[in-house]
Amino acid sequence: MIIIDKKSIPVFAATGLVLACCGQSVNAAQYSIYGKAEVQIANTDKGTMRYAKEGTHIDAPFSRIGVKGEHGLTDSLKVIFKYEVQVKGFEHDDTSDPFTARNTYLGLAGDFGEIVIGRNDTRFKYSEGKVDNFNETQADIAQLLPGQDRLGDTITYSSKSFAGAQLSLTYAPQDDSSNNEAGFAATLIYGDRGLKNKNYYVAISHVDSLNNINASRLVAAWQQSDLQLGAIYQRSESVDGTKSGNGYVLSASYKLDKWQPKVQFASDDSTIRHSTKGTQWTAGVDYLFDKQTTAYLLYTDLDLQQQTDNSLALGLKYKF
Repeated sequence: MIIIDKKSIPVFAATGLVLACCGQSVNAAQYSIYGKAEVQIANTDKGTMRYAKEGTHIDAPFSRIGVKGEHGLTDSLKVIFKYEVQVKGFEHDDTSDPFTARNTYLGLAGDFGEIVIGRNDTRFKYSEGKVDNFNETQADIAQLLPGQDRLGDTITYSSKSFAGAQLSLTYAPQDDSSNNEAGFAATLIYGDRGLKNKNYYVAISHVDSLNNINASRLVAAWQQSDLQLGAIYQRSESVDGTKSGNGYVLSASYKLDKWQPKVQFASDDSTIRHSTKGTQWTAGVDYLFDKQTTAYLLYTDLDLQQQTDNSLALGLKYKF
């Protein structure tokens, strides 16, 4: 006799519904499951910096799983979608809430480009490209630079590329804005954001009244053989005009066979992210087992004038 816990019935029902939906659409839709599994052992001095707690901890920084795909409607029009969540169950003792929302949207793509509605990285955040050598770690540029936001209830438009240039926009209606007024971000890209098909990337971006900031930034990245250099300049101001200042990021990396040493410097004096201006130095090295698997070691030092913090981390990351 099979005994089923009554608490499990909703889980079985939801699973059955998903399988039924996938079975009905498998011939029409193209989709893929992807994600990132990561484990990190970090020792942090004071826990002042974001994404790192004081002491020695085992974490799974920004581990996630998602599904994305498309469904053709006509020869020139298709539905596109992405549903992505951050997986916290690995590191949290309280598993009652093991997921948090990441980019989740539905939209259309065609000759006009693509337009999606839902939760998404603002095009201001998107403009960073591959400049951040320590993305999704305690040395992420979001530690200091404002505007690195992922917002819900937004409309995102991305044009097709014309002669190497692409325009993209984020719009948040007034009713869904945190500061009760409509906001937008606009980014103009030239070159290759991923530095795969071209060895250069340049972006100009502006955000207005999204998540309580107004800001403009210039981004540039260049790759020659195994050397990669990147830079960001940003001017930021709070919507109420009480805080403003400049931010900078400089990064460099170099591949030596499977090893990739890298360094980064970030600075911001707008006092939007922290109450004082701050600087951060980071150095690290990656060991690239293959395109999917990376081991890394990093050390980062954050100076906020009145307080400082540092963190040493050893991690393993697998993308699928």
